[in-house]
Amino acid sequence: MKITITGINFNYENGFDQEFTSVDLNFISVGVQYSLSGPVTVSKSDYQAASNNNDQLRSLIKQTVINDLQAE
Repeated sequence: MKITITGINFNYENGFDQEFTSVDLNFISVGVQYSLSGPVTVSKSDYQAASNNNDQLRSLIKQTVINDLQAE
């Protein structure tokens, strides 16, 4: 499955005069029988850890989707 990141939106749950609290990663996927599309919301710390590398951001999206599918 190929993931293409189409947008990154910062969430400011404590107001715009404060630091961002989480990030919505918008994406499209191709190469499988089904279609997934974003956004997925990730924590500020997870985003910051992956933000320097697009492959790490794609992995973060995949892991978030997997975690959501496995949640009870």
